[in-house]
Amino acid sequence: MELATKGRLFLDRLKVQARDIARELVRQPAPVDAPPGERTEFLPDFCTGEVVFNVVVVAEMLAIVINLVIPRGFFGAGILQDLMLISLFIQWVALTGTAVLCYTRKYLNRLSKLRALATAYLLLLLTTFAVSECAILLLWVAGRTSSPHPVWYVDFNILTLTISAIINGLLLRLFLAKHELTQRTLSEAHAKLQALQTRIRPHFVFNSMNIIASLIRSAPEKAEAAIEDMADLFRMMLSQDEMLVPVKNEIDVAKKYLALETLRLDNRLTVNWDIGTFPRKAVMPVLTLQPLLENAIRHGIEELPVGGTVDVRLWEENDKIHIRLDNPLPKTRSKQAKSTPGQSLDNIRQRFQSHYGEHASLQSVEEDGRFITSVILPTRGGNS
Repeated sequence: MELATKGRLFLDRLKVQARDIARELVRQPAPVDAPPGERTEFLPDFCTGEVVFNVVVVAEMLAIVINLVIPRGFFGAGILQDLMLISLFIQWVALTGTAVLCYTRKYLNRLSKLRALATAYLLLLLTTFAVSECAILLLWVAGRTSSPHPVWYVDFNILTLTISAIINGLLLRLFLAKHELTQRTLSEAHAKLQALQTRIRPHFVFNSMNIIASLIRSAPEKAEAAIEDMADLFRMMLSQDEMLVPVKNEIDVAKKYLALETLRLDNRLTVNWDIGTFPRKAVMPVLTLQPLLENAIRHGIEELPVGGTVDVRLWEENDKIHIRLDNPLPKTRSKQAKSTPGQSLDNIRQRFQSHYGEHASLQSVEEDGRFITSVILPTRGGNS
């Protein structure tokens, strides 16, 4: 009776410890990377090549339109010479204004949205006026005008400032709308990624708890060891504040998970690791290897009375992370099985698409009684 009482107390203590670990993990929110630095910034990055290219194209189109509407020989030259002079002036104004916004963006984004927009607009008008003054001064120095303030000085400034006010207002609105659309798309992608992440983490918790539950009565010593491994594993997971983690960290998490599964399956599970060398910059989404291994064990090793071997190979090639898992499959599938090995990989595939878009791939195939999963990921992070 005394031995039975001690046994029950021991089992109750194991259950309490396991419950506390699970509650601690569930309380932690799924870590989600903040979108890139522009997430909280109102103005887009005017230093990028894409923005500069768009500015050049719009400026040249404006120069062509102006050249078509002004009288022929307006500048005392042919139509092509007029186009060259107009293009030179407008490109000068456009690129200088872009450079000003590129330099002042970090200061403007510290202001309220309305003040940032108004200040950016005024800076563009001041830039136009400054470039106009410089152009007139150059014409005077070159002897093309008799005075730094010719008779057409006021009309020229009114014309340039009016065109600048209209065009810069439209372009600012266009760039802001595009920037807001990009930020909204990023937010939706991160929300979707968070939903997928929170769907996978509780599943991992419950699967680990089931492993311990299956060992508590049959092998309490193994159950105690499993709780220690589970605590170490959760501590590693909870210490990772980013969604993309170094490859080594992800391998450590996967090995801790395999230690839990080995306690449950005993000698039915063997894992062969073949890990290549990875640069420090190599990262992958947290909980990438664990669900891949869980899929191999659930649909392969568990269904085989004698168990089997899971071969795991990771290597880096052409700035890509390659992962290959190879596990045996039972000859006949259980009727209670609700999904196939390939179907169970859908959540992982969606996470890769959210992180990397079309730059990542996950493929699976059955060959000669074995299930092979191949993953290719960029070495560096993606949208996250």
